[in-house]
Amino acid sequence: MTPPGDYVRAVLWDMDGTLMNSQPLWDESFRRRCEQRGGSVTDEQVVSIAGASIARTCEIIAATGATDSPHDPATTELFALIAADVANAVRTEPPIVPGAPRITSMLAEIGLAQVIVTQSPRRIVESVAHALGDVFVELVTGDDGLPGKPAPAPYATAIELLDLEPAECVAVEDSATGAASARSNDLRVIQVGGTKHFPGDPGLIVVDGLTSITPHLLLWDDVGR
Repeated sequence: MTPPGDYVRAVLWDMDGTLMNSQPLWDESFRRRCEQRGGSVTDEQVVSIAGASIARTCEIIAATGATDSPHDPATTELFALIAADVANAVRTEPPIVPGAPRITSMLAEIGLAQVIVTQSPRRIVESVAHALGDVFVELVTGDDGLPGKPAPAPYATAIELLDLEPAECVAVEDSATGAASARSNDLRVIQVGGTKHFPGDPGLIVVDGLTSITPHLLLWDDVGR
């Protein structure tokens, strides 16, 4: 994975499912708000909003019948209500994943730049960043107008903001869509949990959870070689 001589200078973090377990908050609000507007919400639609971009979530809202189309102003309004529900819940009691405060604080202490790369709205991301001690130098969010993961744009933007090369960064992800976005930028990826998304890919390794991630794993990649 890491060629000899490469040195990691930054860690690019996915947020939902990696640093914070906010999906149950999104699921509950999505179902409740859409049904309040007369939509008929299926379990498949609830599952499909996980990791979806804002634009894709608006498509799913419209598909429930709660609004007429993804471009209906009512859809934007409904998404804003859902996002506000999640933002309020996160602000009150952030569902931070065990191990996240320890590893992000440790990386800040040794001088690594850290960026959150997510499709969630900025105000939610800012709440999570604050709950983790404001150790992140940049935030790439769903409000930035970028194509969502698995498109390369979110991670490409993070690399550009840091003025670094992909070989100087490591991404931490839980989902296949996020890992695909990172790998499309030639970023090495640490996948948190689950079965390896891309079994033949030496640029991706799997750990059980954030508590398994150490600075050594991120900086001197002795794993998987």
